[in-house]
Amino acid sequence: MITAVIIDDEALARESLQSMLKLFCPNIEVVGEAHDVQSGVNLIGDVNPDVVFLDIQMPDGSGFDLLMQFESIKFKFVFITAYQEYAIKAFKFSAIDYILKPVDPTDLINAIEKLNETIREEDINHKFQTFVDNIKTNKNSPQKILLKTLDELVVADINSIVRCESQNNYTLFYFSDRPRLLVSKTLKEFDDLLSGSGFCRVHQSHLVNLNFAKKYNRFPESHLILTNNEHIPVAVRKRDVLKELLKKLDKNRFIM
Repeated sequence: MITAVIIDDEALARESLQSMLKLFCPNIEVVGEAHDVQSGVNLIGDVNPDVVFLDIQMPDGSGFDLLMQFESIKFKFVFITAYQEYAIKAFKFSAIDYILKPVDPTDLINAIEKLNETIREEDINHKFQTFVDNIKTNKNSPQKILLKTLDELVVADINSIVRCESQNNYTLFYFSDRPRLLVSKTLKEFDDLLSGSGFCRVHQSHLVNLNFAKKYNRFPESHLILTNNEHIPVAVRKRDVLKELLKKLDKNRFIM
């Protein structure tokens, strides 16, 4: 049985979540509730739960403030939030589990299934620190990404990623400042995540950071030349998309 606490300033939200957990997630036992940051900190200290379901906005601070009061986070946590856009991007780039309000049963069940995965305390703290760093940048897009290999979690600067290459159910990352890395997710997942951060999937097997583009040759075979002189094939159906993105990045002069 997984022990849990719910921290949310809305009594109805706490009641609703607890009812859904009983109905859809019988392996979760709610052992306490709190309504703000301070009572939440006290509750966690008293009952030492396995997981904390945590609202973001509360009267005396945020869910982030609550987590930062712990020198080391020893429990798993799931944010229950109405936040959209940038904060959600930061969650995704930092591999932080979250559920949007109003809570959908399917999203809740998926979040609980993830809780069953074995995660080291060190990795939980890596996730949260990466999230905090991304939120603090005050830019339109997160600047760091958390990557899971078979052995560890690695924090990388997004701007240092040169390209990603599909390796079946894995993705091989190439960087400008570190050795390549084999990550335990598909290229499609990273395409969805990075497409708004200057990346373009130019080919079924290749996702490229266009900040490393040096030249785009359309003839005789369409390919992109990177600053490290690698030649990356460009699929026919991706040519127009790539041209438009290069223009937006003021790299029109590189199109040959």
